[in-house]
Amino acid sequence: MSIRQALPYALLLVVFLIWLYLKPQQQLEVLPEHHPSYIAYNISSDHFDETGMITHQVHASKATSYSDKEITIFENPKVLMYVQNEQENSITTWQVTSEDGQLSGNNHLILSGDVWVKNLSLDQLVQTMSTEKLTILLTEKEISTDLFVHWQGPQMDQQGIGMWASLVSEELIVKKQIKAVYLNEN
Repeated sequence: MSIRQALPYALLLVVFLIWLYLKPQQQLEVLPEHHPSYIAYNISSDHFDETGMITHQVHASKATSYSDKEITIFENPKVLMYVQNEQENSITTWQVTSEDGQLSGNNHLILSGDVWVKNLSLDQLVQTMSTEKLTILLTEKEISTDLFVHWQGPQMDQQGIGMWASLVSEELIVKKQIKAVYLNEN
């Protein structure tokens, strides 16, 4: 091959190398530091104990999970908790609803905005409870708040500030400013 025939190939090679050197680098999309692992709509999640019995269910219109922080944010969550009474061989069902929720790890759920606790089995002294913010320990089935709480049951209407309750042992402790009305009706 003569120099005259090789010159166009050499020139083409030089132009290609210059183009590679001057070509703008493609920028990769930079994600925010704490981006969600997933966003899900209309979710439903069932949780079971080691014996296979259902312990609770979580439903929400939207869930945003941040796995690096082990946090899940819920919109319009509804939690159904099932409490087994082994002495009576029965299951009591509690429903907790709110506008917002944040689950830390797999156990610590904080609900806020128009929180309602309802006994769906109608077999407990407390039938409904309302507050603005509530903490649930899902494994222990304990609920608590430091805010104003109002609860009702058969023939009673009570309120107070600050509350802790165990759904397993059926204990309820109100911290202060308790006001109660007992109705003498059938």
